[in-house]
Amino acid sequence: MHKKTNSGEETIKSIRRNSAYNSSRALVLIFCMVLGFSMLATTYWLSQHLPQNSQIAVLFIAVLLGVLSGVNLFHFLHAHYDQSDALIQVAKFQERSLKHRNNALSLVERIREEVEEESQQEEKVRTAVQDEKRDPIEKPSEEENQ
Repeated sequence: MHKKTNSGEETIKSIRRNSAYNSSRALVLIFCMVLGFSMLATTYWLSQHLPQNSQIAVLFIAVLLGVLSGVNLFHFLHAHYDQSDALIQVAKFQERSLKHRNNALSLVERIREEVEEESQQEEKVRTAVQDEKRDPIEKPSEEENQ
């Protein structure tokens, strides 16, 4: 048996597939890790001339700032991708809604045309029946024939 999937899940999958969801998130993670390590490496290179106690304190601060900046950037970019995904989803729902609305309007228009045609036919039948009642066909009587 084939399990029927939820249309909402299919929409989310298609949005993520169309917006390069997984690859962009992986690139963000790599970028944030490179940012943190580059901050640590730059701090290590700049703190070479300091005494060892000061160098350890500076490196510890650099690790904290590198991790915090990487995590903050990572969460900010994830929120950005979530927002773009939400906008794509809203656009798709609006498109689908407009499509359904246009289909409904065309259906209503067809029904209206059919009703108008039927009413015109009924009106023609009524006028024909009324004309027959008004002008009955006069049959010549037997007296007139003789």
